[in-house]
This record gives sequence, structure tokens and C-alpha cells, in this order.
Amino acid sequence: MINRLVLAALVVAVSAGSTVTGSVLQSRQDLAAAQRTAAESVLSQGAPLPPPVEPAPPPGHSAAPGPGGNPLILVPPPPPPPPPPKVVKGVPCMGNVSACVRLSTRQAWLVDNGRVVLGPVSITSGKKGERTPTGTHRVLWKDKDHLSREFDDAPMPYSVFFADGGIAFHTGSLRAESSGCIHLSDGVARRFFANLAVGDVVQVLR
Repeated sequence: MINRLVLAALVVAVSAGSTVTGSVLQSRQDLAAAQRTAAESVLSQGAPLPPPVEPAPPPGHSAAPGPGGNPLILVPPPPPPPPPPKVVKGVPCMGNVSACVRLSTRQAWLVDNGRVVLGPVSITSGKKGERTPTGTHRVLWKDKDHLSREFDDAPMPYSVFFADGGIAFHTGSLRAESSGCIHLSDGVARRFFANLAVGDVVQVLR
């Protein structure tokens, strides 16, 4: 009799546990189904999805899109610009020049690697209406025994051409203004011709 009562109690307990477990599982299944239904409803209504989060670029790199607009290809920052050349001591021009001219004081200098090797020397320059062009130029070509076709083969010894229009350093009068060239004494013109090479920088200041 006692064994039957114990057995009956065990059967009732197992049945109750199965019922509770089944209820819990059913509740979880119902919740998952409700969540899926809500997600499908949001998608069907065209609601926007949150934008993707892109990783931040490492320090020192630009966040701008790389080649082809790909934001995952990082472009390194451009190198800093080179420092401007320094002014040559005792000369109004910059340190990267090989010849310096200041028209207002009628002076010129030869410079080598930032060091004055000749000057100031006396010059004459272009007259009114044919002024010597200011700015930074480069030696274009040289001709030791040049003759000016524009002025009936007038001699221009030791010509060093540095600007368009036939503008050159050359031997010429230091009393008369030129048609744009820089006149030098014969000895100085020889030095300019010997020291300046094609491509050298010439700076002319007002």
C-alpha cells in the first residue's frame, strides 16, 4: 500500500514538471516568433537601417577615401613643403641664386653656394620703355662673341642670356642705359661668363 502511494506521488510530480517545462519552452518560442514578426514588419515598411560604423584611421593618416573612393585604403598625409631659401648675407637676393641684380642701386653680385664671390659691381640696365624684367630667371644660353642681329650686329661680348627677349649680362657702357640687358665692365663680364652656367638662377630686384 505504501509503495503504491509513493509511486503515485512520483508520477504526479513528473507530470507536473513536464507541464511546467513545456510551458516555459512554449513561452520562449512565442517570444522568438513575436520578435521575428516585428523585424519583418519594420523591413516591409522600408525603415532605414543604421549606418555601418567604420574603423577610425590610425594616427597620422587621412580619413579621406583612397584610390577609387575606397574608404578602407588610407592615404598618408602629404610631406611638409621645403623651407624657403635664406637670404645671402650682404646681398638682397635669396641663397639659391648664382647672380643677383638690384636695379635701383645699379649693383650686381656673383654668388656661389650662398657666398658672395664678386660684388657689388656697377651696372647699367634697361631704359624707360625697355626696362630689365625683374623676378627670378635662369641662365638660358651663353655666347662669348655674340652679335646683336636686332641692332645691326652690334657686339655683345661675353653674353649670358637669362630672360626672354634677348636679355643678357654682357660687356657694355656703364654710362648709357641699355635696351633691357645688364651692362658690365669688360673684366666683370668675363667673370660672369666664366662663373654662370646654363640653368643657374638669376634674381633681379627693383
